[in-house]
Amino acid sequence: MISFVRKPLFCLSICFAPLLSAQIEHQGVVGGPFHGYLEDSDGQTRVQVGPVADFSVPSGLSARATQNRISSGGSSPLSASIILDDGTYTVLDPSQVEWSFSKPHLRVDNGSLLAEVMPKQTSIRVRASAEGFEQSFTIFILADDGLVAEEAEARLPEVLRSAIELEAKGWKQSEWFGIFYDAQNGWLYHVDHGWLHSSPGGTDAAWFWNEEQEWFWTGPQIYPHLFRNRDAAWLYFFRQALPRQVFYNYNSEKLEEVTAP
Repeated sequence: MISFVRKPLFCLSICFAPLLSAQIEHQGVVGGPFHGYLEDSDGQTRVQVGPVADFSVPSGLSARATQNRISSGGSSPLSASIILDDGTYTVLDPSQVEWSFSKPHLRVDNGSLLAEVMPKQTSIRVRASAEGFEQSFTIFILADDGLVAEEAEARLPEVLRSAIELEAKGWKQSEWFGIFYDAQNGWLYHVDHGWLHSSPGGTDAAWFWNEEQEWFWTGPQIYPHLFRNRDAAWLYFFRQALPRQVFYNYNSEKLEEVTAP
């Protein structure tokens, strides 16, 4: 509480020394209005002054990044303040705050959040702790377009990576496997076999899965022969029978027909 001695025609100069920052000066004419809030020249501390001023108690922490969406490999400045119960605040240097993350793709350097280069968008929960208070917020790291393309390519089995791009986006043609649509998430739509889930495989062959055959194995030097895992049967796919899907089973020495995709 600031007290005044009424002496007319005098100017009164009062200095405040806040707990966490530099000195603040304010001048007022005795008998005139003298209350409200003041900030120091750096804007680091805001205090209440005047006849109604009272002691303030820390009540919380305000922490944030300037941007909550950071480009892959980008950065965003951090800010944090201790909130006092009278509505004033004291700005903290980010180095005075303990920062922790829900995923290891962010770090703090020189008062800013730095994001790793990411192949897909990732959300990360950031927690700030200071003076016994905590606050959390979410940061989104946006995908790197170049890595997205590389990752999509990597999801294709190696035996299909030589397929040529067709005019329709996403559609490709393999010299040995035919025409298919690459969903870029491990799934393919093959014009003859319908939806297939693929595994990476090697340079000679790869595993594929669909509802009718489940897991089967084939490759450039094998197709239209397929090895079906569930019964260890070798099959031969009769393309001449399309649009019917007909296979010859070498184990049973019989033809099998499944519903066309």
